Amino acid sequence: MAKRKSITEGLELRPNGSWRRAEYIGGKRRFFTAKDPQQVWDKIRAAQAEQEQAELLAIQEQNAGPLFSQVCDEYSAQLAAMKNGTRKAYEPALRRAREQFGDYRMRQIEPYMISQWLKSLPYAATTVANHKSVLNNVFQLWVESPVWRGEENIAKKATMPRGLKRTKRPPPSDAQVEIVKANYLDPDALIAVAFLCTGERKGELCAVTLGDIDFDSKVIHITKSVEHINNRPHLRNFTKTEAGIRSIPLLDMLAEALQPYRHMPKGTYIVGLQQTPITACRYRRLWEHFWRKYDQATPRTRTKLRNGKPVKYTEWDIPVCSHQFRHEYVCMLCIAGVSMEIAMQLVGHANEKMIREVYLALKPEMISDARNRLNQALARVQ
Repeated sequence: MAKRKSITEGLELRPNGSWRRAEYIGGKRRFFTAKDPQQVWDKIRAAQAEQEQAELLAIQEQNAGPLFSQVCDEYSAQLAAMKNGTRKAYEPALRRAREQFGDYRMRQIEPYMISQWLKSLPYAATTVANHKSVLNNVFQLWVESPVWRGEENIAKKATMPRGLKRTKRPPPSDAQVEIVKANYLDPDALIAVAFLCTGERKGELCAVTLGDIDFDSKVIHITKSVEHINNRPHLRNFTKTEAGIRSIPLLDMLAEALQPYRHMPKGTYIVGLQQTPITACRYRRLWEHFWRKYDQATPRTRTKLRNGKPVKYTEWDIPVCSHQFRHEYVCMLCIAGVSMEIAMQLVGHANEKMIREVYLALKPEMISDARNRLNQALARVQ
């Protein structure tokens, strides 16, 4: 603003006795009016300073990148197209990440902030790892975006906290395995026998039909999976991983249990014995019915509102889930002396780390076998 000879220079005296001046600030024409000429100039300087501050903040924000919450919105759209299981694992982690970092801009977030947040999470290692994966995916989306063009994925620089609790699901108890083996010809046991003899994931076994089984060659072909969204089954022409598409041996116990149903159409699903994949509710009922039949379930009274009135009902706690039989299957492969390379292919994993760290449990038979082998080795040394 040029130096004035008098305080009223450049001001317009209005008929009501007030002074006014028009100024272009931020590309817009604005009028400043006051009874005192000095107040007009003070208002103009305040508006100019406010505009300069706003422009400075805009430049800083532009340099700091988009808001983390904006990138989360974009990632949410990608997450919606992922498998149901992935969504269920990642959506809570994305929500918590948004709550933590949503008001930050992408370049304002530093690795130490991510590390501190991960340490503060009250969860076991697998759940914390899901949170880190979500952060990694959000930052990678920012880096790869042709609009945002972020420089680096700083989530990769943050390390997982040490000492987190690692839960390991055990195989079923010996007593539970014996119940299945002793009653494998019971029609109600077919679902448990199928899991014991295949070690399949729930979704993959629910997609197996009689047509997928070569009874002459004693081979089961695993090529599909069923994904339950809410209650409804959705047949997918793929498995959980690429390694999941494979062929596994048809064990004699399962072949004998399936014998009464071989006359049924090839499209019959062996879990549920119907022409369509089983619903999630019917699957739970079949699993519950078998274990209740052999006194392996505990009743628990629940209350829910129906038409505004409390109604009591019984819910059953089942002490074992189908995935534990997948762990049992890996133990059986080990006891049978099947090599790790073959075991990986039969179980459908791309690497042996999952089998070693998650599935393989040290069973009494393995300890006994190790003792016998060591005694033999010791005897040869003597």
